[in-house]
Amino acid sequence: MSKKISALFALVCWIGLSANSWAQGYQSLEMVLYNGKIVTVDDHSYTSNIGTIAQAIHIKDGKVLHVGTNDQIRPMAGAGVKSVDLKGKTVIPGMILTHEHPYDWNPVEPWPVKAVLGKDDKVIVRFLEGSPEENIQAFPKTLTETVAKSKPGQWIYIVFTFGKNYEWSTGGNIGMGRGGMDSKVFNIILEKRITKEMLDAAAPNNPILLRDVFTTMMFNQKGLDESRKIFPEKDINTIKDADGIGGANEMRWAFSDVVMHDRMADLQEIIRLGHEWWAGYGMSGYSSNTYAPSTHKVYGDLEARGLMSLRVAWTWNWRAGYYYPDEYFLYDLANRLGKGTDYYWNAGGRNGAGGNCTTAVPLKPQPIVRAAGGGELAGCTYEPGSRNALLLYDWIKAGNRYAGAHHGGDKDVDYVMDIIEKASKDAGMTIEQIRAKRHSVDHSGMFPRPDQVTRMKNLNLAADGNAFEIFQAAPAVFETYGERAVGWVVPKKRLNEAQILNSFEMDRALGSTVLTFFDGLTWFQNRKSWDGKVYGADQAIDRATTLKVATYRGAEFSLKENQWGSLEPGKWADLLVLDKDFLASSIDDFQKTRVLMTVSGGRIIHLVPSLAREIGVQPAGAMVTLNGPAAQW
Repeated sequence: MSKKISALFALVCWIGLSANSWAQGYQSLEMVLYNGKIVTVDDHSYTSNIGTIAQAIHIKDGKVLHVGTNDQIRPMAGAGVKSVDLKGKTVIPGMILTHEHPYDWNPVEPWPVKAVLGKDDKVIVRFLEGSPEENIQAFPKTLTETVAKSKPGQWIYIVFTFGKNYEWSTGGNIGMGRGGMDSKVFNIILEKRITKEMLDAAAPNNPILLRDVFTTMMFNQKGLDESRKIFPEKDINTIKDADGIGGANEMRWAFSDVVMHDRMADLQEIIRLGHEWWAGYGMSGYSSNTYAPSTHKVYGDLEARGLMSLRVAWTWNWRAGYYYPDEYFLYDLANRLGKGTDYYWNAGGRNGAGGNCTTAVPLKPQPIVRAAGGGELAGCTYEPGSRNALLLYDWIKAGNRYAGAHHGGDKDVDYVMDIIEKASKDAGMTIEQIRAKRHSVDHSGMFPRPDQVTRMKNLNLAADGNAFEIFQAAPAVFETYGERAVGWVVPKKRLNEAQILNSFEMDRALGSTVLTFFDGLTWFQNRKSWDGKVYGADQAIDRATTLKVATYRGAEFSLKENQWGSLEPGKWADLLVLDKDFLASSIDDFQKTRVLMTVSGGRIIHLVPSLAREIGVQPAGAMVTLNGPAAQW
């Protein structure tokens, strides 16, 4: 085991052992919020009953203490208690996204990056805006300008954007390829409109990293050389020296662990500001893979200093082929499930990305793309007998939870359920023990099929839902597979009617766009895609169910429903104040909803100027302090 990997494992052990000493620095306010519409979500059923709607709430020591009427709660606002007149505004629990990774997104979101690295004295950073063609046209001048400004050996980092409404994206995650938004879109890096040779010739003395706002990246040779110094292991560096290109799961460590390797304090500040930014969207926490060693270090250091704005349920995602054959490691991680601190705990892990293979039959003949394991089901990660299938079997048999994998197609979900059933049976688990794990398959790109529901329900297999699959991928699914398969794309109604745990994800770098969580939650309700058409209308859900999916279901998914996800006495005081009525506004107004205040554990993390003036508190949060959109609200 290398020194680097040994240090990582020691850090993970330290995270578990020192949980009781963490979170000492978090200081919360005692507050009474009154004269509002407090939507508690204390009804946890799969019905449209949202539960108690109160007028006031009392927060103390970071938790909800009382919920009730104005007359009941207002007298609790004694000396030293911050009293806030909501003037009829709506309060909901903080939203919990269950497959999100700001650690990936913050480095491509202009505000936090420019705030920390914007003076060209550290890393030279540029963001290119507009269409892909406009990006390409601007790139030569940008590259020449950055090289001229650079010192020998200084990193150059250039980000290609996909438009303010993500209109230039290459499509969804279900393996439809290009055309998810428009037949004219393309990925500048993957299609080699810019090549490594061009970068090498232009910048022989500077390492370069190019990236789009999703996860595709490119190093020049100098950058590759630097990456090899940090990660010499071949099973980490899966990119090819020939073109320097890495896709979604190959170079997640490129910016954080290579470009920022000697600037860990700067990286922490980017992530800290990024968390505040996402709190401005209404996020109180999320579940995410820990993609690289720096993830643990940054989150651990921020937690130790009391600077985490968001709660993180982390899932293992590092070198499964190296670690999973080691029984000590497997049992150790199994014993960590659900454990950690109030802001950072383990929620399982994965070994493969999840597959896109489907049982749906194309409307017209399609070329067969062979899967990595040799089969003819394109994109299947867990084909029987494959390396990934064997690793997942070992992971589950040892008592671990499968979580954090990207799944696009229904066939790979069948394979995952086969493995769960066999590994659990071989381990001697009862059906109750299997259900208690809450194994999950993320994205719901094209699953579940109607006939998969009973089996998923029996296993208590969770299926969160990526709203972007509806917005981006549905037209391509319709074109390729027809109307029947569109009903498999994030089928929220089917999941809720079956009482299958399902939650909310966006899985995009929203800080590079004008989109918000309320766009995604709107797509759950109206099933509209980028082309303005409605796809799978029978899978739309109502407003109350949407709220439950975005809050309480996320708490269940992250194994902490007794601590958050609803505004009930004894739970963490994580809440949002909105400028519109979540339950009663029109769909058009709902989509334009703004988050006026975000509270995490009784701490004000995000507060826009208008409400700040009303309640006599300074505005807060990166969306405001970095002069983002919320600075004008």
